[in-house]
Amino acid sequence: MDSLPPVLRRHAPLAVAALLFGLYGWALVVATGSGHDGLIGPRFNALGADWVIFQAAGRAYFTGDLVHIYNQAWITQSTNGQFAYWLSEPLPFPLFPYPPVFLLLVLPFAKLSAGASLLLSQLLQFTALAWALRKLAPDKSYLFFLIGAVLAPAASNNVLAGSNAVLVAALIVGGMALLESKPLLAGALLGVVIFKPQFFVLLPLALLAARQTRALAGMIASAAVLTLLSVALFGPSLWLDWFNVYLHPQAVAGVNGTDWGHSWDESVSTCLALLGAPEALAMAAQAAAVLIAVTAVWRAFRIAHPARLAVLLCAALLASPHVSNYDLILLAIAALLVVQALPESSRPLALILPLAAWLAPLYNPPRVLPLGLATPLVILALLAGFLGLFGGQKPLQAKG
Repeated sequence: MDSLPPVLRRHAPLAVAALLFGLYGWALVVATGSGHDGLIGPRFNALGADWVIFQAAGRAYFTGDLVHIYNQAWITQSTNGQFAYWLSEPLPFPLFPYPPVFLLLVLPFAKLSAGASLLLSQLLQFTALAWALRKLAPDKSYLFFLIGAVLAPAASNNVLAGSNAVLVAALIVGGMALLESKPLLAGALLGVVIFKPQFFVLLPLALLAARQTRALAGMIASAAVLTLLSVALFGPSLWLDWFNVYLHPQAVAGVNGTDWGHSWDESVSTCLALLGAPEALAMAAQAAAVLIAVTAVWRAFRIAHPARLAVLLCAALLASPHVSNYDLILLAIAALLVVQALPESSRPLALILPLAAWLAPLYNPPRVLPLGLATPLVILALLAGFLGLFGGQKPLQAKG
């Protein structure tokens, strides 16, 4: 109880409500994993429906089929064929969307069964997040951040899909927590995020703004090592195949897997498209979101302010052209940072925005739940709240 922020102790009913919603997210995991998919909520097909796509791509390395992993028709047939025993029904339009560096993280699990590999990969991700949060909060608030992150609906969604968002969160939080004390290691951790490029692009900007030259060197080194290792193991042509996925979209049964995936996300462009906006307007709005995110990160990291991590987490989501429910673990951690900073005298209304951010996966995706269309506004509102804290701060000096 001592680890609970004073504002939550004062407004305990809201904390209890959040706890119940968080437990519901994990109840979905139990129901789906025990063969009762859709019994108490939306259908997910099976635990790790995304993970088996990654695993099929990883197994292709050992069977000599690596050249096919970016072929949508091949990955569809391979995934549904190999994992028919695991899936409750065939996946409609699976796609392996990640650059070849991600295969380096998948290969150690490729030959395991779907269940064993999913369990092990998720345990490792959550262990990494627990470590990162310990570095972020070495005091008694650690338990609040740990329990708050694990209970977050985005965390249970990461298990439901078998995704990697918890690892992304661990790398960003851990890297930023070590930025002052161990800049080279911090940068090396941040460099690993290269496997998920949409969340990587703002990280070099943050380090440049903070004048963290050693951390930037560590980031460049780790990203380069991973990239070169992937080229050495898989060949340079696989990188060209990955680029080709986005330059020359493919289709199975007339549906492009990338477009299909984006239609289920919570990005600015997708939300506007679902509202009927022309594609040009949706893309322009996404570009504006990128500009806002870049400006916010630059400003936050040019000054010595503790809110910079939360700004980075929100900005990464706002700028990304693809945001899934599990990616909102970044937003959940930002929300926890808000709650931790609120004074005890705060009214219950002050908790509504961070609570809405923390709960976001439960009212998404907007394709199914129209309330999810407000998700970019929730992210923007949280970001704006942090931006209001920056006045009067001085720029940081260069860090060697």
